[in-house]
Amino acid sequence: MVTVCLGILQAEPTVHFGVGGIAATETFKVHNPLQDTQEQSALLQGVQIKAGYGDIRAYAVEADLGYGRYDKNIFSGKDTDYIYFDVSLIKAFDFDFGFYPFFKVGFGTGELEIRRTLTNSISSGSFFAGAGLYVPVGLGFDLELSGIWRSKSWEDLDMIGAQVESTSSLFEPYLGINYRF
Repeated sequence: MVTVCLGILQAEPTVHFGVGGIAATETFKVHNPLQDTQEQSALLQGVQIKAGYGDIRAYAVEADLGYGRYDKNIFSGKDTDYIYFDVSLIKAFDFDFGFYPFFKVGFGTGELEIRRTLTNSISSGSFFAGAGLYVPVGLGFDLELSGIWRSKSWEDLDMIGAQVESTSSLFEPYLGINYRF
């Protein structure tokens, strides 16, 4: 019991900043009450910047701002920029291996710029969970390798007489570098 308490007292939370990239195939399901459910996939490529507070060996909270683009148009004839914001709770473990495995859960919101007659953007909300590794490389830097499963719900689109509901899901691998103060 004393060893566990001393370990917690020695944990030093720090501020960290990071940058990295994602690339994932997202599967969209469009539910139109006048048609059968349609499914389509698109490749999402993007970058994230993040800021967080916590201990690389214990708990942390993190906020991510991301920018991405899809390789196909999903909601209009010209879908462009996708900007999103996530908040995560991270639980890392110190097994004395020289790297730190972690679990991550969180939620996010995003907005995709589209070109429709009555709509210029469509919003999304998401929940995600995943796991990864922090690999310290020295001088306060660490590599982050992770993957999350994300489920999104998109804003309904009015298709003149019918509300079209859309959902999507993806496994999102991430590779980045963090600096801890």
